[in-house]
Amino acid sequence: MGDPTLDTHVDRGRDELRLVRRLLDQLPALVAYWDADGRNVVANHAYVDYYGMDPADLRGMHISDLLGDELYARNLPYISGALAGREQIFDRTLVDRHGITHYMQGSYVPDMAGDVVRGFFALLTDVTPRVEAQRAMDQAESIARLGSWELDVSTDRVTWSRNLYEIVGLDPDDDAPRTLPVRIVHIHPDDEDRVLATVERAVETGLSYACHYRILTVGGHEREVVSTGRPVRGHDGRVTRINGTMQDVTEANAAARHLAQVNDELRRASELNADVLAMLGHDVRTPLTVVLANLEDLEHGWATLDDDQRRHRVSRARAASERLAALVERILSLAAIDGSTIAPVREDLDLAAEVAEVASESALPGHPVVEVVPDAPSTISFDRVHLRQVLTNLLTNAYRYGEEPVGISVSREADRVEVAVTDSGPGVAPDEVGSLFTRFARTGLRQLAAGGTGLGLYLAAQLAEANGATLTYRTDGTGGAHAFVLSIPLPVT
Repeated sequence: MGDPTLDTHVDRGRDELRLVRRLLDQLPALVAYWDADGRNVVANHAYVDYYGMDPADLRGMHISDLLGDELYARNLPYISGALAGREQIFDRTLVDRHGITHYMQGSYVPDMAGDVVRGFFALLTDVTPRVEAQRAMDQAESIARLGSWELDVSTDRVTWSRNLYEIVGLDPDDDAPRTLPVRIVHIHPDDEDRVLATVERAVETGLSYACHYRILTVGGHEREVVSTGRPVRGHDGRVTRINGTMQDVTEANAAARHLAQVNDELRRASELNADVLAMLGHDVRTPLTVVLANLEDLEHGWATLDDDQRRHRVSRARAASERLAALVERILSLAAIDGSTIAPVREDLDLAAEVAEVASESALPGHPVVEVVPDAPSTISFDRVHLRQVLTNLLTNAYRYGEEPVGISVSREADRVEVAVTDSGPGVAPDEVGSLFTRFARTGLRQLAAGGTGLGLYLAAQLAEANGATLTYRTDGTGGAHAFVLSIPLPVT
């Protein structure tokens, strides 16, 4: 019979591999890796949705067989460029298995081993919402509601065209007068003085203008318009009338704002996908290779291995699996943060008690020295889970990349309470401080040697911000005293 402990570790390693696969399958994009011969090595579940092709069936297939002759010929320059070691970015339309056309933004990233290209990562993001929003805006501009008007300067009365009546919700065929006093042309009260001042300036100077303002329809609805005016001079050189147009741009402006929002969301998604792809290419490959190699040895050589050899392989697979689990957890946390899904559940916490508990419970080489200034307030409003994650990340960072002794102190500064984590190491180089809290930032030779993911400080800073706090790095500039400081506003009493 097999060793139950070994079986548990093997199962855990397989679970971690399934977690990595789940992560790939949840990404909102087509992700795949193709070798230097153009054959598939791995792909995510999105290929089922778009191509009807299961990733297992896709493995080993040449990319030309997936794309078809026509699409392969169009993509070949980008494939060749990636295999030549150059990152490729391009736009492409894709008709999925249901006959629906999608607009895709593609990226081919070479997988380099020194000067040798071993293959390339493929990332295709569906940008159909952005394209459709752009088309909606174009259509809004082409069918924009536009009317004309004329102002008689001597009588201060304005004449409208039929379309202007429709814009403000009036029936142009009723018995209402077609010429109205300029001050009752439905200008929004907050914009009226500015608009009338613009018209008066045009009368005085004879210069044309364009003015963006709001109107109120008969039904009380607010609309956005752009009005242009062109003064006309009489025989004496004075402005006698102004001819103009007014265009209802409400839908066009709304489409533009929506397009900006969609573009921002796609940009954030694209940045996240690119960062995750970079991590998959560098940080995940090594432990994944270790896990697979040791599991393969156990599977095929179980009978020929003694207990010590089995334990050694399981130990190596477990260590690599734990690293994979940490990487996946941080990537999922990153996805939640970039997806704006952080929802702090704030409660009143005893800060000193929380700090002391985190310091004593953290699985670190030694316990940090905790110091609480006597007049420091003890109660803060913060999400308990977030606070502990921030403090744990800071302490882990200090032990891993700094030097002991490590300290953590609580003090008061005006209307804030500050938690400072210090260590006795050399600190961060001045030219690297600006990138400390960015995603995947790795600073200093010690962190590079330790193989950190560059996510710990970024996640801590984002969680602090979500709770109304700030995380900064402070140093005396001499390579001496330095600290990561969590600054938390005190509750208003």
